[in-house]
Amino acid sequence: MATGIVSTFVPLYLIDALHASHQQIALLNSLPALTGLIASLLGALWIPRLTLFRTFSVATIFATRLTYLLLALVPLATPYAAGLVVDANALANFPQTLGNLGWQALIAKLIPSSMRESFFGRRNVLITIVGLAGTIVTGALLQFFNPHAKLPYQAVFVGAFLLGAIEVWYLARHREPVRSTDRPRPLEWSTFGDLWRHVPYRRYVLLAAFFNFGWQMSWPLFSIFQISTAHATGLWVGAFTMATQAAEVLTFAWWGMKARLHGGMKMLGIAGLGVSLVPILTVLSPNLWYLTGVNFFSGIFLSGVTLLLFTELLHASPPSDRSTAIAFYNVVLGVVAFVAPEVGIVLLRWIHMEDAMLISTLWRAAGSLFFLAPLIGTIRSRIGQFSASA
Repeated sequence: MATGIVSTFVPLYLIDALHASHQQIALLNSLPALTGLIASLLGALWIPRLTLFRTFSVATIFATRLTYLLLALVPLATPYAAGLVVDANALANFPQTLGNLGWQALIAKLIPSSMRESFFGRRNVLITIVGLAGTIVTGALLQFFNPHAKLPYQAVFVGAFLLGAIEVWYLARHREPVRSTDRPRPLEWSTFGDLWRHVPYRRYVLLAAFFNFGWQMSWPLFSIFQISTAHATGLWVGAFTMATQAAEVLTFAWWGMKARLHGGMKMLGIAGLGVSLVPILTVLSPNLWYLTGVNFFSGIFLSGVTLLLFTELLHASPPSDRSTAIAFYNVVLGVVAFVAPEVGIVLLRWIHMEDAMLISTLWRAAGSLFFLAPLIGTIRSRIGQFSASA
């Protein structure tokens, strides 16, 4: 609930209440990526040296939720209020990234490989339902206030902090097993070289980075189109998120089941192709009901992408260096997440919104086809075998 409320309504707060510029909306996406990149670099050095991950995750995620109070306490009388909100949001991503790295290492330790798709599918359904409830309630409440008023948003961010405190309490209740093999690992730079020489891991990191660039390039463009062009209010922004999350709830388990039957990379490529259509579909019409439908369509495939990007990372990572592999992967994607939104805004300055969204669609589609490349090779091999036998 906490992260869903903040991520959904901070853009609306910036554009409607604080009148942020397009560049500040781009920084809303790229600055957290920069702080996340720095945190990922530190995490890559720090986390592999931990023997237990729960305490680290609890501390860093609680620090993240504390930064939600900064969003509420930004002095609004200053002309720099929008920039301060962007900075506070970026600051939140530093402990959030460290917390995610710790949580990923913890959950990889707790959940065996054979259960990952089903576990994450069910878990994602539950947390999406809860997050959906928070978004609906928040969007409905904001509808009663002037969209340019600032106080309602401040109250929302305080509420997000209180929900985050409950989240941290539940996280602290995890029981992490202590094994005799769990020992702090000394920092060895050769570990990163060994990881890169691991072909399945290297290939997956490069594919994920390429796909994420096209995926994240259009993230600030969605907020600009939906709020500035389609004039979506708080209720409609909540409806967009609700439509996406409702579709995710309905399809998480399906993607996990299909990944077990047909392979995670194949289903990741198919999910990516569906997600690739979203940018171009979005700019076809500013009709708010239509955009709600596009967000529902997006959620069908987004659930597969978010589920399988992580599970396939775990499968591609060497078990002996998994925590380091996760951290290094996040460093690479942190670079992508910092650069891609800025590229999207630069494109918007040079060309029309429709053309920028089309480029994102084509890039996403190309990345999805790369995920399917091993399948294409298998199909060609089978066709060749069939032709030879014929």
